[in-house]
This record gives sequence, structure tokens and C-alpha cells, in this order.
Amino acid sequence: MDTADTQGNLTDEEGHAHVRVHVGHGSQHHEIELPDHEHDAHHHEHDHHHEEPMSPEDVVKSLLVLGQVALDAGDFGSAAEAYASALQLEQDETALYNLGSLYARGLGVRRDFVKAATLFHQAELKGNEQAGKLCAKCMFDYVHIFAAKAPADLYAAMVIFTAQVYPEAVDSKREVNNGLFAIASTHLNKREYSEAAKVFRAGAEYGDDGYAQYYLGLLYDAGAGLSKNDLAALYWLDRAVDSDAADVAREARDGMLDACRQDRSASEFRAAMETLSGWCEQGAPDVPVDHDKAAYWRELT
Repeated sequence: MDTADTQGNLTDEEGHAHVRVHVGHGSQHHEIELPDHEHDAHHHEHDHHHEEPMSPEDVVKSLLVLGQVALDAGDFGSAAEAYASALQLEQDETALYNLGSLYARGLGVRRDFVKAATLFHQAELKGNEQAGKLCAKCMFDYVHIFAAKAPADLYAAMVIFTAQVYPEAVDSKREVNNGLFAIASTHLNKREYSEAAKVFRAGAEYGDDGYAQYYLGLLYDAGAGLSKNDLAALYWLDRAVDSDAADVAREARDGMLDACRQDRSASEFRAAMETLSGWCEQGAPDVPVDHDKAAYWRELT
């Protein structure tokens, strides 16, 4: 049975002292007991002349305990402080994962999907597969904030996300394009065609991603999520051939060009190519300024 000494601390039946530690954030306070090694040292001076300082590993373990106690009590602010303090000493997987969860949900801290994803990614690098899945979810949630904005804003947002979450990436542009393609593909699989088209446009125009260009061309050809536009489809499929998707885009591009010729008279075909060339020269809602392609389409007339 534990008994209290004159200072309000506890001693167990073997005479070992314990101290009450208060953990608090705001109006929330929690009390746990930790061994009082200093008190015990006074009772065993023949064994120890002074108390050894706690190792960083022991401090981290103690902070993880404090964080879990605070989590269990619903005191998320104190939990976040404990995990953040632990991470200043060691990139502990549990601290990374739990603090990432708090940032992702906005519990005890201001919601921050980029910060959450950064923490989850670091936990993933330590072998936590679930953290990797949550990192991807944070990417979707972060880009969704910019869903109503233009493709240029989507691309800029992904650049920021990638720079902070994947600083070790060798090819940051490819990482950005991969992220955008994953998001667009998810929308496509859900038949959310307008959302898919916007994200594909971000990677196609600003990342020069051949596969995004290819799928954007297909959406224009089908009129899925966009007004059907065979000239815009032709433009993006041709861009895909010039990029890194020639293996899948060349046949579709050639078929589209043949269809443009067959469905129009010679004069109509020349007019269509002049129109597409003009779009590339001046820029249009469905086609960006592209002087090289302006000359290319004009030559076909």
C-alpha cells in the first residue's frame, strides 16, 4: 500500500518514492505518478552519490506516456505538445503518427494537411504502411481545398505540398505530376469527369505530363466533363505524343487527325487547322499559348 510523506509524495511498501506529475493544457489537468529517483537517492546514499540524468530515449518514452494519457483524457492540446517535444529529441514513429493524426483532424492544433502529410510520410519511411495511406489521403484533402480554383492554382498547390512532404524526392516535377495524376484518376474512376478534367489539365499544361495530356484529350473527344471538342482533343493527344506517352497516345492522335480529314472537305480541314493554329498562337479556353504547335498546325493546311 502506498503512503504519503510530508511533502505530499507517495512511498510504496519498499520505501521507494513516487511524485505526482500534473499534465495540463488550458483547463484540462491530469495527474500521473512517476518514480522519484532523487528522493530514493537520499535513502540510498551508500549506492548513489548523485542521480544520473535521464537519457534522451527515456525522456521520449516519458513524453509518449504523457501524450497517450492526454489523448485518453481528450486533452488533445497537451497530447500535441508532448508528441512535438518528443520529436525534438527523436523521430519516433508513434509520435510522428499520432501528431500527424492530430493535425489531419484539427484536434488540439490548427488543421494542416501539409503538416499532417509530412509527419505521416516520415512515419511511412520508418515502415508504417498505414501512415503512407493517410499521407495520400491528406494530399487529396489538401488539393480539394483548391478544387474551385484554376488548374494553375491546383498545380501550384501540389508543388508546395510536394516540396514540404517529399524533400528527398530526386525528381520533384515527376512527384508533382504523379500526385496530380493519382487525384485525377480517382475522380475519373468515380465518373467525376469535370473534376478529373480540371486536375488532368493542371498536370497536362503546367507539368507537361504526357499521360495527363492523353486522358485530357480523351475527355475532350468524349465530351465527358467538358464540351466535346475534336480540335482540343487533337491538340492534347498530339502533345502527349511529344511528351512521355507516345506509346499510348500515337494511335489515338493519328486516328483523330484522320477523322478530322475524313469528316471535312479539303477547305473545311484547312479552316479547322487554321483555327487550331490560331488558338495556339493566341491561347484559348481549351488550348494554351503554344507557338511551336501554332506553326505545326498551320503547316498541315
